Amino acid sequence: MSRKNLAGLSAVLLLVAASAAEAKQWKYAGLHPRTGQPGDGLCHLETTHVHSVAPQHADTLYRTRDNVYVFIGDPTPFGYEGPRHSYYGHHPVVLNVIINIDVDVDDVEYCYHDGPHYHAYEPPPRQEFVDKEDVHYYAGEYPEDYRRENPKLVRVNTVYRNWNAPRPEVTFAPPPQYRGPIINVGVNVGVNVNVGRPAPPPPPGRDVIIIRDDNDHDHDHCNHHNHGKHKKHKNKKFKGRN
Repeated sequence: MSRKNLAGLSAVLLLVAASAAEAKQWKYAGLHPRTGQPGDGLCHLETTHVHSVAPQHADTLYRTRDNVYVFIGDPTPFGYEGPRHSYYGHHPVVLNVIINIDVDVDDVEYCYHDGPHYHAYEPPPRQEFVDKEDVHYYAGEYPEDYRRENPKLVRVNTVYRNWNAPRPEVTFAPPPQYRGPIINVGVNVGVNVNVGRPAPPPPPGRDVIIIRDDNDHDHDHCNHHNHGKHKKHKNKKFKGRN
């Protein structure tokens, strides 16, 4: 082979290699797991950046905006030590707020974590939440998009179950404004996560934890002799945050 042909072939190979390297890069924005394995920690770059590692569990832990992966899950299993905000149940997540960009219309997705969990971000503005004992509950309506994606995206709970992540301690009933699924996390009882439908009865011989609001204690026949006053939980309502 002549030197001219050899040089041409080398140039082609370099272009192919460069294209292959570029094709193996994935765009991320904001805090996210480095590899998807808890022991590998988190990347803390807030601006849009690239990695040569594909996002693991991308269909449940991430949402995409303009081909950029945005992590919306609970960062606790990955060694996150920053400010944490306690949530309960399914709720909206606004991608443009998480990655701090200005848009004309909010890019709203939904978190499908069952029961109590953490996020690194506060409840987004222009979404309706109520607080009870420092736990955020979504108090708005669930749209059809949320219901349609529920069977697929609720699998995020299977992913996190393998990591045994710590959760906020919630020992009281959700506020009445919350319309999402109520899950007794860590209890070996079958539950139905479809919004608006009750959980099936537990199989015989299994333990059940009943979460009761303090205001309901006066109706507990086991405690009807206790006439002490109970402390009422304080609900804070946040609607139309700016």
